[in-house]
Amino acid sequence: MQYRVGGRLPLTSTGVGLVLLSFAPPALQDSVIEDYVPGEGDDTVRSPADLRRLLAEVRRGDFVVAHQGRPWQMSTAAAPVRDGGEVVAALSVVAPRTGFADAGYGPAVRAAARAVSRQLSADGRRAAPSGGTEPPG
Repeated sequence: MQYRVGGRLPLTSTGVGLVLLSFAPPALQDSVIEDYVPGEGDDTVRSPADLRRLLAEVRRGDFVVAHQGRPWQMSTAAAPVRDGGEVVAALSVVAPRTGFADAGYGPAVRAAARAVSRQLSADGRRAAPSGGTEPPG
């Protein structure tokens, strides 16, 4: 699997994907967990039970820090962006694994995502639907 800007990766292989999956409807979570097969480089999530535990940790902590060993040594921190109580997006930082300060990036990304969430609420607008059209304003 190669990382590239605009590329596609499984939900379980990215910080943003893990955050969005953590707050997805239970039926979708169950389906992904049931079909989960660890990908190359998945360092900590080696089984469906590991994935279920990680998703619960993301919901409790409101962010995730994850690491990939292959194809490249990469780390990510991601947090949910909310519109009201609904998770509508996720914000992340991806960086080389060497020197990635786990303790610092998670809370920093969570704070940034909360700032974006506050702005969404202050604007009184919902995020654009996935069809790409602007919501009524």
